Amino acid sequence: MKKRFVTASILIMTALPLLILSVRFPIARRILEVLLIFIAVGAEIELLNMYDKSKKIPLWVKIVTVFLTIVMYFSVVNWFYMSSFGSKFREDPLIHKILKSIYFDKFTTPFTAIIMMFIAFMAMMILVPDFEVSDVGRLFLAVLYSGICVGAFTVLYSFGLRFIVYLLAITVLTDSFALVFGMLFGKHKMAPVISPKKTWEGAIGGTLTALVVGATIISIYSLISPLFHGESIEFFSGIIKEDFSIGGNIFVAIILTLFLSICSQIGDLVASKLKRAYGIKDYSNIFPGHGGILDRFDSAFFASAIFLLIVVIILCLFA
Repeated sequence: MKKRFVTASILIMTALPLLILSVRFPIARRILEVLLIFIAVGAEIELLNMYDKSKKIPLWVKIVTVFLTIVMYFSVVNWFYMSSFGSKFREDPLIHKILKSIYFDKFTTPFTAIIMMFIAFMAMMILVPDFEVSDVGRLFLAVLYSGICVGAFTVLYSFGLRFIVYLLAITVLTDSFALVFGMLFGKHKMAPVISPKKTWEGAIGGTLTALVVGATIISIYSLISPLFHGESIEFFSGIIKEDFSIGGNIFVAIILTLFLSICSQIGDLVASKLKRAYGIKDYSNIFPGHGGILDRFDSAFFASAIFLLIVVIILCLFA
């Protein structure tokens, strides 16, 4: 527990200043963008190492798969910037600038990334003697999981830091208070085969806690926004043309927070099921006491893909 607390403290003291500085200083934003690229790669490597537990994957296959993850990650961020949604970005993302400098920005889309994955994995079935259809599915899933989820997280950050702070608050509070309520009141197992310690009481308690805090963040953002923007703005300002009414803002806050809290728990269960299927406790030991990147951020990454989808729907309906 002490090791877990120390690691969490270091993470907070490192990430929080960087996030705050990224609001005002471009260099801090660029550092954060580069860090997210490494996080996508790290998450993919953790999944590949997990697959190694049941069947050894050749090194060159791992290298190709990591490259495809980078392509998928780049394509998600670049496509959103190149689309009509790009006008909502605070500035050109570093990934777009890199692709534009080598004249690949117009061709880097999720569709082309999927085509590349299809060709590469079909070729592996011929070139690698024991590479089977199930291996194609596992690697395909790994690339989509790491590339799309971390890419979605990056796109949300490009829309505004407040979306990431809100998302992290929900996922962390849901996870933490699900544990607390589960220890205090837990009696009914939620998924005993996948995660024996999780209970329905804990899940409900975690969601209710996140609901109160998350909905409050959205509802009162206009009051605290002058600290970051120098003026009062609503949470979804810059995303939609006209702000929601007070009642509408509260309604959206409650529904959105409730849905994302539930999705974060689903993401956690999915990650737990993968670990149990391959007989591992943690994805890696990069964060002592916490495990790996996916152990710490599985809920946030899964929820970020859902959150981005919701933001896109809001843009289509109200922008």
